[in-house]
Amino acid sequence: MSGKIRHLVFALLIALIGSAHSERACAELSHVPRFADFPAEKPFVGKSRPLVLDSKFALMYRTRLREALRHGKPDFAGRYIVTRWGCGSSRCNEGAAIDAATGRAVQMPGALVDVWPMRQDVAQGQELIYRLSSRLLIQAGTVEMPDGDLQDVVEFYALRAGAFSLLGRVPYGHQDLAQKP
Repeated sequence: MSGKIRHLVFALLIALIGSAHSERACAELSHVPRFADFPAEKPFVGKSRPLVLDSKFALMYRTRLREALRHGKPDFAGRYIVTRWGCGSSRCNEGAAIDAATGRAVQMPGALVDVWPMRQDVAQGQELIYRLSSRLLIQAGTVEMPDGDLQDVVEFYALRAGAFSLLGRVPYGHQDLAQKP
């Protein structure tokens, strides 16, 4: 991909995410969610609790989750440690957000398959954008839709009561840009 196209895609997506009034681009959203709209609790600063094995997901990925708790520190929603790993394909990954204060793991919403990055400093195509001070998680990638179709989208999730809630999604749109000079 040429540098001009990559720069154009980057600028377009930053404008999309940064604008609170992009109704045309956000077919399923009344406005683009902002990090400030979803404030997190005060950051957790204590020692991470041991992993709670209370779900099939936690049991299946306990080694990866324990490693993240052992070596990570909260980086999302005040008290969660985000971790990701491959899901069997060279271009696919999944992950979890682990509550450092309780040890409970929350599975990330779906596996991502490769698409263009939203930021130039991201080498891989998958993208996950989040902040310690916010419960908003932005995920860009190819996802399987409810009808089984694969689509390139940017999805917006809020972490509420220990679970991810889909706020909406917009098409990634890079295919149209790639065809223009």
